Amino acid sequence: MPVREKPVFKDFLNLDDRVLGLVADRYGLAGVDCFLPILLDGDRCTLLDVRSETSKKAVLEAGDRKYFLKQIPWYCDDPARIAMSTRLQEGLRRSGLPVPRLVPTVDGDLWTSFRGESFVLFDYVRGLRYRGERAQRRAAAQVLARLHRCRAAVDAVSSEDVFTLAADHVTLLRKVVPEAASVFEELLTPLERRARNAGFGELPATAVHGDFNPWNLLFAAGHRVTAVVDFDNCDVQSRLHDVAEAVLTFCVLRYAEDSTNFAVRQPAAVDWAAVTDFLAAYDEVAPLSGRERACLPFALGAVWIELTCLGLLRHDFGPGVVDRWRPVFRSLAERTFSGEAP
Repeated sequence: MPVREKPVFKDFLNLDDRVLGLVADRYGLAGVDCFLPILLDGDRCTLLDVRSETSKKAVLEAGDRKYFLKQIPWYCDDPARIAMSTRLQEGLRRSGLPVPRLVPTVDGDLWTSFRGESFVLFDYVRGLRYRGERAQRRAAAQVLARLHRCRAAVDAVSSEDVFTLAADHVTLLRKVVPEAASVFEELLTPLERRARNAGFGELPATAVHGDFNPWNLLFAAGHRVTAVVDFDNCDVQSRLHDVAEAVLTFCVLRYAEDSTNFAVRQPAAVDWAAVTDFLAAYDEVAPLSGRERACLPFALGAVWIELTCLGLLRHDFGPGVVDRWRPVFRSLAERTFSGEAP
């Protein structure tokens, strides 16, 4: 995932009638009559501009069909990255993964650009959001394992590992909260050294989602995953990136209500029962190797740094969290994971 500073004056919220007309023309959609800036989940309604401020999004109605229109975020809107992302999504969907169909334009392209912005259009998928239920968490772990087991063939664009990503976030944070950035640098350096000594650099690479968290999955009432979305950050690297981020976002961190931002108050300790259960569900489909299990604590520590930096950059919480949550980092980075697969 490329790490780029958020544009100061970029408008992420407005989609006007001109965009509606351009989308209808590019995709050959007849009867397009409205944009809906909302997501529905049973009796719950969420405004898209409240949920996230990274790109323009809308539900589009065309006759009796619904689509989801999404602008590619500023940090990954170059053509090579979009091509990799769309190719991966189509490959996973053809392999039976619950990935929504990308709607092609009339010219057969899987994305379109106008007014300096790029967009993708998906078939709209109904589903329920993550509600913190164990069955949903296990279903998420297993669909992630299926994604990794699929080994879809795509070429790497950046091939950054978790330590590079964490370091890039620390660099951005230095402009905002320099004292916190210094602490993270001190934590990250020995962590990466320990990971390299444990063989992290020799781990096999595969296509990864790059942003596997509760907000990017939809579930059926019976807890089955109905859609995995938002492959903007996909890459080719160790699957521990996805595993570590999933463990943290499903089992450790908490989000603000109806928002992809983190909650101000976070747990003071790791729920190891939930973590163990998540990893057990993953292993039922695509077991981690002994070396991967040995390196997992270091990946968890690096992704924890990355996500905490992200929360500080978005002002989800104040700089004091670094000292308060340091025990959580140490707990993650020093954990020994047993039960490795032969």
